[in-house]
Amino acid sequence: MSREQDVVIEVFGEGKADVGGDPQPRRPEKGVVPILLDRLCGKPKTMVVKPQRYPFLERQVSGSGWRRKAESARKQAYRNGSAGAVFVIDSEGDLRKRSKDLAEGRDAGPAALPMAIGVAHPCIEAWLLADAGAIRRAMNLSGAPAVPPDPETLPAGRNNAAHPKNELRNAAGSMKGLSAKQMTAIAKAMNNVDLVRIRCPLSFAPFADEVHQHIRPLF
Repeated sequence: MSREQDVVIEVFGEGKADVGGDPQPRRPEKGVVPILLDRLCGKPKTMVVKPQRYPFLERQVSGSGWRRKAESARKQAYRNGSAGAVFVIDSEGDLRKRSKDLAEGRDAGPAALPMAIGVAHPCIEAWLLADAGAIRRAMNLSGAPAVPPDPETLPAGRNNAAHPKNELRNAAGSMKGLSAKQMTAIAKAMNNVDLVRIRCPLSFAPFADEVHQHIRPLF
């Protein structure tokens, strides 16, 4: 589908809800990260994203852990001839260490390829919880749901009732965890990413800065 004017960004994340499914280049219309990336870049008409799931990265570099995965992602995108890369993971409560590892991995890769990194704290659902209005619009609720004022302070343990996944499920009025389609709908309903920046200053704000510095200039 790519045309000469298209700018391909490889977007690395954990699963379908994060990046939008199969690795076919497409407009950023599926997956939480591609949609937020599109918003942060000003919705450029030339953006094409290529979703990639980091658990399946090739072992292109030595070492282990997130540093290796970030370096491998940047090298893969560079080898594919993509214009840039974005790599987002959940902190699972270890924001500082994972941020450091991703930064080291990015900086060890080919400098010619722009790459933005992000660590959602404690997980990407916290970013979605930042916008109650988006949840209302996406889920067709009669009113704005009650959401935690500081979603990044929620516990990382998934068995905890206050984990962001559970809080998002409750806010959406669902009896079970939200599907990738539902999470995509909430992200698409987010009209003001500055609100997410304000309510998620520890993880979304640095990610937004990364995108503004490394990816937005490509458009």
